[in-house]
Amino acid sequence: MGRVATAPGLVADVPLRALRAVAAVAAHGGVSHAAQALHQSPAAVTRAVQGAERAFGVALFERGARGMLPTAAGEVLVQRVQRALQALQDAAQGLRSRGAPASVASLPRLVSDSLLQALVARAAHPTEAAAAAAAGLSQPALHQALRRLEHAARVPLYERTRLGARLNESGQWLVQQVKVAYAEIRVGREELARWCGRDESRVAIGSLPMATDLLVPQAVARTLAARPQLRITVMDGTYESLTRLLRDADVDLLVGPLRGDARAGDLAEEVLYVDRFVAVVRRGHPLLADGRRASLRRLAPYPWIGPLPGTPADAVFDRLFAQAGLPRPPVALRAHSTTVLRSVLLAGDHVALLSPLQAHEDVQAGLLCYASPPLPGSERAIGITQRRDALASSACGEVIAALRQVAAEAVADLPR
Repeated sequence: MGRVATAPGLVADVPLRALRAVAAVAAHGGVSHAAQALHQSPAAVTRAVQGAERAFGVALFERGARGMLPTAAGEVLVQRVQRALQALQDAAQGLRSRGAPASVASLPRLVSDSLLQALVARAAHPTEAAAAAAAGLSQPALHQALRRLEHAARVPLYERTRLGARLNESGQWLVQQVKVAYAEIRVGREELARWCGRDESRVAIGSLPMATDLLVPQAVARTLAARPQLRITVMDGTYESLTRLLRDADVDLLVGPLRGDARAGDLAEEVLYVDRFVAVVRRGHPLLADGRRASLRRLAPYPWIGPLPGTPADAVFDRLFAQAGLPRPPVALRAHSTTVLRSVLLAGDHVALLSPLQAHEDVQAGLLCYASPPLPGSERAIGITQRRDALASSACGEVIAALRQVAAEAVADLPR
């Protein structure tokens, strides 16, 4: 692989116009045809490609009499840039379906980094002043950039409310696709850094409560042991909040209960294992006095901690009591947080239906107990959710491999 001179650190801010040039040269096999496709001069395209190579510190093309072919490093970058440009094309198509004229098809070719970064900054802050400060711009400069982008989009991106301007449906769609595009470029940059011997990769995981206690932490620990320079962020929240982050490419994958046939069409799921709920109580709970595991009928009179309304776990809760011919017991508390569940269980005689893995460490420590066997009819698939069109980075692939290993081992320890 060829190398070119570079500064000690990998340059992060290669302009979008230079990345377009790299992708076009790769697609057309040379500068002349790429220049025609981009409506630029061959000299401008050549300068853009050479600038990208200097910035990344890697030769992206092999030059020969028959044209220019991407190097192995160039193929890594080109794949990600092509996916980023496709996200911008998807943005234009989505705007077209939302009322923009056919001329919006030129948006991926016309937009610049400054316009897209202004949009992302404005989406992340409640006012233009706050967004401008975060982006390092004056407020008039940010406002002008947003106006230019709105002109290129050919449809309004904001709506006025009594609290100020906010993104409308078209604006939210454009922000989502822009963030996906920038995520692809970031991954391409990170993969090139590995070619240069610098691991700058990052992975963001969205973790639902039952995955936060054992599955995600152990997978993260294994991944970091094998790749210590990797930077991992774990975010928790509800399924709805985490899938929003997933669609916006703010997280790379979501771990926890799957939705199966009820999932949205733009998401893809991988089953790691099938879980069944058990009733969990504190050690020394009156139910345990006879040493027998309890039925739902014996559990029903105690105060219950229930799942959040409208969740699949809540539907399972209802179904289990209906199948047992019992009325749903009064729920004293509804909680999403494992920490809250644990504290309340330890403090009194409450009962909760949990995944065995959620209570695993406390059961091992003798603080909590499984009060029932795994309950038939409570089966649910646990696994990984990604965007359907996602292409995992090498770092994300290592996290996924670790999750598979941890899940396979955890299944062997589940109560029977």
